Amino acid sequence: MYKARTAWLFLIPTGVLLLTFSIIPAVAALGLSFTNYNVFQPIEWVGIENFSRAFSDDDFWNALWNTFYYWILVTPALIVIPVFLAILVNQQLMGIKVYRLIFYFPALVSVVVTAILWTWMFKSDGLFNAALHSIGINPVDWLTDKFTAMPSLAIVTVWQGLGYYMLFYLAGLQSVSKDLYEAAELDGAGFWAKHIYITFPSLKPIIFFVTVVSTMSAFKEFTLMLTMTAGGPIGSTTTLVYMIFEKAFTDLEMGYASAVSTILFVIILILTLINKRALDTTQQ
Repeated sequence: MYKARTAWLFLIPTGVLLLTFSIIPAVAALGLSFTNYNVFQPIEWVGIENFSRAFSDDDFWNALWNTFYYWILVTPALIVIPVFLAILVNQQLMGIKVYRLIFYFPALVSVVVTAILWTWMFKSDGLFNAALHSIGINPVDWLTDKFTAMPSLAIVTVWQGLGYYMLFYLAGLQSVSKDLYEAAELDGAGFWAKHIYITFPSLKPIIFFVTVVSTMSAFKEFTLMLTMTAGGPIGSTTTLVYMIFEKAFTDLEMGYASAVSTILFVIILILTLINKRALDTTQQ
C-alpha cells in the first residue's frame, strides 16, 4: 500500500502536466472541429461541415500530398542510414566516442538555427551553388523552385536527425550478445552476413520505434517550412501542419483548423497501426 501511494505521488505531477497540456487541448480541438469559431464571435455548432469542407478543399489535398511527399523523402532515410552509422560507431576503434559526438552534434542544434544556416547555404550565392559553379554546373534555385524546395527541406531534416536516431540503434546494438557474432564467425559468416542474420533481426523493435517516431516527426514538422520557405513557392511546401497554422492564426478559422488537425491525428494513428501490424507479422 505504501509503495503504491509513493508511486502515485511520483506520477501525479507528470499526470497533471499530461492532462493540462496534451489530453485537454486534444479533446478541446476535437470539440472545436465541429464548430465555426474565430475567437471574436460565439462558438457556432456546424456538425461535420468542416470535415466536408476539408475533403472538397484543393488546398487541403495539396497540403496532404506535400505532407506525404515530405514523409516519403525523410522517413526511409532516417530509418536506414542511422543503422549503418550505428554499426560504424559501434566498432572498437580509437577515438570512436569523438565520431559518435560528431554524428550526434546536429541533433543538439536548434531547428531555427539549423534552418538559418541551411537557408544561407541554399541561397543563389550560397555554398552549394558555389560548389556547383566550380565544376561548371548552373546554380539551382533550391528553395524558390517548386520541384527542389521540398527535397531541400528533406535534406536538412535528414542531416539533423541522423545522429538522433543513430543513438537508438547504437543502444540496441550494444544489447546484442557478442557470442552470436563469434558463433557466426566460426561458421564462416562475413561482415554483411552477420548483420543481415543477427543485427537487423535483433533491431526490429527499435526499427519499429524509429519508424513511428520519425513518421510522427515528419507529419508534424513545421519550423523548417515556416523559417525557410513560408510554405512556398506556390504552396509546394505547405504541409498539413503549416495549413493548420495559417487557418488558425492567420485566417482565424479555428474550427476548420481543428478539423484538419483531427484528420492529421487519424492519419498518423492509422500509419502507426500499420507499422505495428507489419512488425507483429515479421516476428511471427
